[in-house]
Amino acid sequence: MMEQSVLDNRIRVVTRRMEGVRSISLGFLMAAGPMDEAEDRGGVAHLAEHLMFAGTGQRDADEIARMMDTTGGQIGGFTSRDYTCFTTTVLDDYRTYLIDLMGDLLLNSRFADYAVHQEKETIIRELSAQLDRPDVCAHERLKAHVWQGHPLGRPIGGTIASVASLQQDDVLRFVRNNYQPRRLIIAAAGNVRHQDVVANVADAFWMMPDDGKNDPDPVRPAFRGGVTVECKGVSHVYFSIGLHAAPYAAAERYLIHLLTAILGGGMSSRLFRKLRQELGMVYEITAEYQAYRDDGVIVIEGATTPELLHPVLSHIFVEIMGMALQTLPILTEELWIAKMQLQGQHIIAQENSHTCMSSLATQAFYFNRSIDSSEILDQILHVDLEGINAIAARMLAEGLHHPAIALVGPSCEQVCNTMALETMLRDFQ
Repeated sequence: MMEQSVLDNRIRVVTRRMEGVRSISLGFLMAAGPMDEAEDRGGVAHLAEHLMFAGTGQRDADEIARMMDTTGGQIGGFTSRDYTCFTTTVLDDYRTYLIDLMGDLLLNSRFADYAVHQEKETIIRELSAQLDRPDVCAHERLKAHVWQGHPLGRPIGGTIASVASLQQDDVLRFVRNNYQPRRLIIAAAGNVRHQDVVANVADAFWMMPDDGKNDPDPVRPAFRGGVTVECKGVSHVYFSIGLHAAPYAAAERYLIHLLTAILGGGMSSRLFRKLRQELGMVYEITAEYQAYRDDGVIVIEGATTPELLHPVLSHIFVEIMGMALQTLPILTEELWIAKMQLQGQHIIAQENSHTCMSSLATQAFYFNRSIDSSEILDQILHVDLEGINAIAARMLAEGLHHPAIALVGPSCEQVCNTMALETMLRDFQ
């Protein structure tokens, strides 16, 4: 059973009790991240997340690490394009301690100058390592291209240059301006009672005052198509294709998830069967609906050899066009397999307290309510053939009007000839 409360300072608390477990997973989702960064301060949200475990006035970093090890649990954080989240999974005995600890971290972290310098170096090494991964480079290049000029298009961790320029004052200013109680969602799943969590949160966060403000409505970015290429010293070409899609909270979200599962969501998907099993042109190919508060994109990714790049891309766009024009409509068996896949993934995930907690937090963020598991399964189950083909015809046809391709590969004519690639795209529009 899921329960939700809103405290006087507008912190939201959402919980789900799971029978038969001794663990508890806690999530502290702060609706602050890259979307709130100044353009020249890229990476400050991610840096603040790293520094949140570097010590407070009451606890230094060693004490925090030692106490977490003593609980037998795990604690960490991550920054997404829409928000920052801190998570922990421990035995239920340590619930009060962990909520108190997170209250101390979110309210009293010092962000000492030496820690800022140290974490900047760590993040710069992390960003440098990503440059050695052509698949990551292609993905980031696609997002930067399609959402150029909007925060969604910026790299979550910033760039090496932007991170190097950050100072202690930047972190302090970002946290002071954006870590507000109205933006904080605290989710708990496992062996919990809702009122116990609410009482613990009230004790730990009472010094976080509500400033009485409301956040402005988000601005949806413009989606930009076209081709972008980066040459690297690699043998294969890594491609990332983007088709415009709906934001995270769109009513048709389950249809889009089913559509991408049919297109490239597994070993039985169209693109995997065609390009891997039948033609042997790729080792791996995937399609995924990646959605955010302000916009969404269907991303198709894989890698191939330079001489096979154009045939692979042509096969992908032939399949997309066939689904859009209904010359290759989705079949009953394909829809049934996709439904079973999504339902199975959801049920398995809900048996894990950490995944369940993550669902509670993101649902509160994107929908401002908790969505029961039965409602999700019903939404998936009731998608019919007419509905899935209608969304394919509309969304894929719209996506083909301005598709985007990001390529990372060797310096050769097959890769660098953007004119030929753009001509091919126009042939499918």
